[in-house]
Amino acid sequence: MQHILNNKATAIFVPALLGLGGAALSVRAFEQYGWSLFLGLPIIVSFLAAFAWCYRRQQSFGSAYAVSCLSILALGGLIMIFALDGLICLFMALPLALVLALIGAALGRLVGSSIGGTTGATITSLLSLSFPFLVGFENATKPAPVIREVTTSVLIDGRIEDVWDTVIAFPEITEKPGVIFRLGIAYPIKARIEGDGVGAIRYCEFSTGSFVEPITEWDAPNRLSFDVIENPPAMKELSLYKDLHAPHLHGHMVSDRGQFRLSQQGDQVLLEGTTWYSHSISPEFYWGLVSDEIIHRIHLRVLNHIKHHTEKNR
Repeated sequence: MQHILNNKATAIFVPALLGLGGAALSVRAFEQYGWSLFLGLPIIVSFLAAFAWCYRRQQSFGSAYAVSCLSILALGGLIMIFALDGLICLFMALPLALVLALIGAALGRLVGSSIGGTTGATITSLLSLSFPFLVGFENATKPAPVIREVTTSVLIDGRIEDVWDTVIAFPEITEKPGVIFRLGIAYPIKARIEGDGVGAIRYCEFSTGSFVEPITEWDAPNRLSFDVIENPPAMKELSLYKDLHAPHLHGHMVSDRGQFRLSQQGDQVLLEGTTWYSHSISPEFYWGLVSDEIIHRIHLRVLNHIKHHTEKNR
């Protein structure tokens, strides 16, 4: 038994396979991307890997942590192979998983080397079996998504009226998308509008589809506010398969409303873009920072295009 557990391949791939089952339960059965998936699962997988590697023998923490990290990487590979998710989301989740592996590896090393035997096996079994209950509990008690707000601004040389004309319906953005957009994150291409004033419908075309935005406030040339009634997928995943339809691509990150504010400041115009959105991906302290940064870069792509277009046509 000890010889089997101490085998490096066993220590890496058996926890990864168990983790794959846990990921499938959370993603496919519950369509849930929460604390249990992004916090609980990395700790459990890294714990099991370190426990097996250190079972009834002394190994350095560095060695236990390395095996735990390899097990988490193997889990990521299995998730891609079995089409649970794509490379971009796995890459974004990796830093958090590697930090949590410090906890799992330390506990697994302690239990494996110091406790071992029946007691150690009982602890690992209970920890492994706890994951389905964690997922079910989280699904039953999850709160309503929190509305987040992101504002980005630029200064534009020109008249406020000229900036306004570009804001309401900007021409196609020809600038090459940034790295994160080329990797699959949805990015803006152009905008058009049907009608004038409150009730007009603005269509902001992204690489994955169009946002449909009924105008709720038309205070030309100072403020344009709109609701968002249709959201395209937030990204196109890099995957081994042509069409990967991970649940988080639909309805897990949703724009609620948006706004452009303009104010003349001497020979320049201050243009501010704001998006109010929510996502049902936890932990919020981690994924909120990631999504805020993505939306900020989307804003900058639009605002810098409006700036360039306005200043070029002065």
